[in-house]
Formats: sequence, C-alpha cells, structure tokens
Amino acid sequence: MELRVVVTGGAGFIGYWTVRELLRAGHEVRVVDNLSRATFKDQLEGLGVPIHRADVRDLEALTRVFSGADAVVHLAALISVEESAERPVDYHEVNVTGALNVLLASARLGVRRVVYSSSAAVYGPPVRLPVDEDHPTSPISVYGATKLAGEAYCRAFHEVSGLQTVILRYFNVYGPGQSPEYAGVIVRFSERLSRGLPPVVNGDGLQYRDFVHVLDVARANLLALESGVGFGVYNVGTGTPTRILDLARLMMRLWGVEGEPKFAPPRPGDIRESVADVSRIRRELGFEPSIGLEEGLRGLIPESAER
Repeated sequence: MELRVVVTGGAGFIGYWTVRELLRAGHEVRVVDNLSRATFKDQLEGLGVPIHRADVRDLEALTRVFSGADAVVHLAALISVEESAERPVDYHEVNVTGALNVLLASARLGVRRVVYSSSAAVYGPPVRLPVDEDHPTSPISVYGATKLAGEAYCRAFHEVSGLQTVILRYFNVYGPGQSPEYAGVIVRFSERLSRGLPPVVNGDGLQYRDFVHVLDVARANLLALESGVGFGVYNVGTGTPTRILDLARLMMRLWGVEGEPKFAPPRPGDIRESVADVSRIRRELGFEPSIGLEEGLRGLIPESAER
C-alpha cells in the first residue's frame, strides 16, 4: 500500500538514502529539513521530492507539513558526541524538543506511525555482548542522553494516544556522502587515506565496532515503516564485530596506501567494545544486512585514490 511519508532531516546522509528507498518501494515522500547541514538538497530536487524548509523546533511549521501524512520517519538531529558536550542546550532543543514536536504534530493530525532514529549511544558501556535491546540504557554522552529522552517520549505517546512508534537504534553507520561533522572512524580514516596518509588509530586498535552500511539502514527504516508493529525497539547493525586496527589495515589495502597505521592516545570516553544483537529485528521485521564491510568500503574510494 502506498503511504504518504514525511522524512525529517531528509536532506542529510541517512535521510537521503532513506528517501530513495521509500521512493523505490512506491511511497509518496516529502522532506522537512532546515537545510543548515544539508548534504543532499540538490539530489533530492533531482528526484522531484518536495523539500519544506522548516525546523523541528517549530511545532506549527511541522503541523503544516505533516497534514495528510500517513507516517513520519524522524531523522532530523544533531549527531556529534563531541559537539554535544560543548552545546548541550542546542542538542536538547533539537533532539529532545524536536522529537516531542514531531510526536505532537503526528498525534494531532492523525499520523498513524512514527519511525524514530535512535542510537547505540543510549546503551553506554556494554555490560554484556552482543548488546540486545533489553540491555540497560546508561548513556555517557549528552548526545546519547538526548536520544534516550526521545525514545521515552515515543513510548509515552504510544501509551497515551495510541500513536504507533518504532525506535531504531543505529550502530556505526557509514556510506557514501557521510558528513564530515559525524566524526566516525571510517570518515576520519578515509580523509587521510585519500591524501595518501596512513590512518591514525586511537589507542591500541583492539577495540571493536559494528559497522552497518547506510543502504541497509535505509532498508531497516522502510521495514519499520511498513511493519504492523504498534510499538517496538530494534537494533540496526550487522552483528559482526570489526576491530579498529583490522579496519585500518583493510582500508589501507583498498586505498593502496602502504605501511602501517599510526597510533595516538585513546580518546576520552570511547567505548571499548560494541556489537549489536540483531536477532529481534531479523525475527520481527525480516531485516537482514546485505552489504559486507569490504564491499561497502569499496564504494567510498575516491576515483583519484591509488589502488
């Protein structure tokens, strides 16, 4: 069934690829974005997708744009852990008040479903691995705290108004067009490798992460949108751990940079180990990650890079 879907933050990294996936599935899409950090505005215009320039902090603007929508995929957010420590009020207003406004506007207008983009940052340092959705939530960053607050509002609106809300906790997302503002390790490594320089590994490199390609994340968003779940919380990852040192060496091989990675002191607050348990999203939404790490990384190599 064709749905009328609003994607907040649709001109951003995950937003753009999600819009493409929704269009491919036959849905009607409109985008809300304040365009302050938009990466894909021109590409959206090329697809003929309406872009409404509005901020999620503006409830009345959202109310106007959401009119007639069946569902909302809420991706608009500030996303840097480091920046959130420096700008906690801004992060609260955009990520928490913004989420509240999306839910309020949706409930007022009879929108049936909201898919909320959360983060593995809500878990904090794992007490068991792999991390399942019932793992304790104990964020150690302002960013993680704001995403967890948005989750609480999703649950409350489902209980109070019957609004269907699906929470997706993304692990380490990467892919083409990722914004440099998101200080992910793959972005940092790629920037140096593209200049012929070895990547810099913080700490001993034995820490590991769960890297999930943005196209798989976009598919997870679509599955959550089309599901019959009234309320649910799901990890979005691969379930496969990758050590940072192995990632650095793989990227050096793919980019054609010889030698060994450089090492720097550990970053304060870095979580040592993180990998998702994805059995719930497999079982309940039919999600299966389809893009392996090496395949996904090959798509990031600039044409000018030596191979």
